Amino acid sequence: MKKIFYLLFLSFVFIACNSVKVVNVKYAGKVPKNYFLYTLPHNVLTIDLEITEIQTIRGPYFEYAEKYMGIKDAPQINKAEYFISGSDLSVFAEPDSNNIYFIFPNCKNKISSISLTNSGILASINTEATEVLEQEISKNLTQNYLPFHSKIFTELSQKDYFKEHIDTIWKQVKVDTNFVRVPVQKKTIEALTFEDKAKETAHHIMRSRKRLFKLLSGAYDKIPAINSVNDIVKELKNEEEEYISLFIGKTFTRKYNYRYYYNPDVQDCGKRKEIAFFDSKKGIFNEKTSNSQSIMLEINNNGTLSKLDTAFSKFNKASNNKGIVYRVPEFATFSLFVGENLLIEKQIPISQFGVLCTLPNNAINKKHFIEFNPSYGNIIKIGKK
Repeated sequence: MKKIFYLLFLSFVFIACNSVKVVNVKYAGKVPKNYFLYTLPHNVLTIDLEITEIQTIRGPYFEYAEKYMGIKDAPQINKAEYFISGSDLSVFAEPDSNNIYFIFPNCKNKISSISLTNSGILASINTEATEVLEQEISKNLTQNYLPFHSKIFTELSQKDYFKEHIDTIWKQVKVDTNFVRVPVQKKTIEALTFEDKAKETAHHIMRSRKRLFKLLSGAYDKIPAINSVNDIVKELKNEEEEYISLFIGKTFTRKYNYRYYYNPDVQDCGKRKEIAFFDSKKGIFNEKTSNSQSIMLEINNNGTLSKLDTAFSKFNKASNNKGIVYRVPEFATFSLFVGENLLIEKQIPISQFGVLCTLPNNAINKKHFIEFNPSYGNIIKIGKK
């Protein structure tokens, strides 16, 4: 009898020294004295949108664009237009609160070290600690842009705004006993009308074009050096562009960058979720406006792991496991729509859509190392030291 009891005891010790017990903290009755603690990753979707604003400022002489320059359809009002110029979908990992585990290494020949990320996600077993870089997370809604200049049209003409008139009047002057008519000049200054300035500016543009044509066609007797010609041509074109803008206005462009986060859930698959709202005349908003379109996210599970053994699916509910629990992520297709128009579509692995698996105990010992992907929880490599 004693011999049988002794053999049973040895068998228990042998089994204990060759197993690693893993317990989800949700099912742990109390905090143990000796343990390792790790978490599996949970993926959060990052939605990045770039919005471009094109703002058109009408020129001060817009009313006379066709009359003096022959330019039709010059902008009559100031306006702003917006369009989505860029988009991207990506994921980052955060600790999964539903998958935090205690490890009880019952025998020292199994686990010598565990490497975790800064947030506690399992990175490797029985390897030297390595620095794991984690993604920076920006705020939910970000904007980065430079404001427009407050003064847009600073040079409306190359001449004065005032015109001097000299009139001759006759004045009677008494000389001795006779009255003599004497001419007297009277100088008056008056401001030019806006139309006069527009006409003057149009003439200046034509003169500038004529000078440029003569320079390029070699009509001048004295031609500047080649390097000087290039500089002169550049300046004349810049000057013409500046004065033309007084009639046709100016256009400015700036960009806004927005970032949204979405926590994918299996129950969301096959549905569309509103992320934000876009208005081509006002930009992007968090609330719906009268003319806005919904920016919607659609998630579809690709089902690549649907044929895995049923035991793996049941393992998700297990409380006690022999072996390290890890994940095989599932691919999902993410589609971003503006109204009914597809903006971007991507296939991305999602940790929480995947299957929980157990690493066999015979694969865990001090002679072997195991590396995990901290972004998705899957095994990257198993090798000998």
